[in-house]
Amino acid sequence: MPELDEINCSREVCVAAIRDFYEFLIIMYLDKSAIIEPPKEGWPSIIAGGLHGLGTTEEVTTLLRYLPYISRPDHASWRVHGSPSCYWADWQSYAQGVSNGGLTPNTLRICSEGYEYYNDIPSHVVGLTYGGRDNPIFLLDTKLGIVHWLECPGEIKYEATREQVSGIIDHSTPESELERREKSSAWAVTDFFELLTDQFRDLKFLPLSTERVVDIPTLLACNPAGVHEMVQKIYREHGWPDLSQYCKQDCLEAIQAAFKEHYPDEVGILRP
Repeated sequence: MPELDEINCSREVCVAAIRDFYEFLIIMYLDKSAIIEPPKEGWPSIIAGGLHGLGTTEEVTTLLRYLPYISRPDHASWRVHGSPSCYWADWQSYAQGVSNGGLTPNTLRICSEGYEYYNDIPSHVVGLTYGGRDNPIFLLDTKLGIVHWLECPGEIKYEATREQVSGIIDHSTPESELERREKSSAWAVTDFFELLTDQFRDLKFLPLSTERVVDIPTLLACNPAGVHEMVQKIYREHGWPDLSQYCKQDCLEAIQAAFKEHYPDEVGILRP
């Protein structure tokens, strides 16, 4: 288990880890048009100061300028998942929203950091996801080089394929952060995104379409028995996890056809 003081993560490492993860999602299920890349000089809306009111450090703002984002695909009228039931933050879009008055910095913080903790999140920490109360919260700490997963599910927390960082709570931890850190699991940035990738690779995270991702507990709780085994079987029949053999389009079409044939009452789960 890596110690906190052993972690050393640069801005370039953060950008590369997120980009690699998004490129993996494109290979598995995501429409390529859903990923938007920054111009060479960075996102204009963030350069123009659209996120100034967040009160984040210059390091956070600069990082957000150069990140790729999951945006709404060209053909869709809804947001898409980047992990189970999870919407990832598109900060360049939110910067535009703040500039034109459609969003406030306070709203951004609540939706990306959680209503319970947003007042106590330090300025060097930024949320990677954005949504309602049930949206998972991933907090990137640019100072420590780690990602906190607030209230990480036990089936991931205790069976993680990547080692968590130890020492995130000690005598120097600010009192305002104690409760949040106690409820969080933490990984070095690269390990965190590799952890998520492993969950997809092992078919514990299951894309049902180009827009919708669920985990096994969700399918077990909301659908008839056998659904997750059916989806896993379809992936394997289409070559997964051998990326040289896997055919994304055929696989996703087969999943939709299987739902319509075997679980017609559940086809609504194919979209967010």
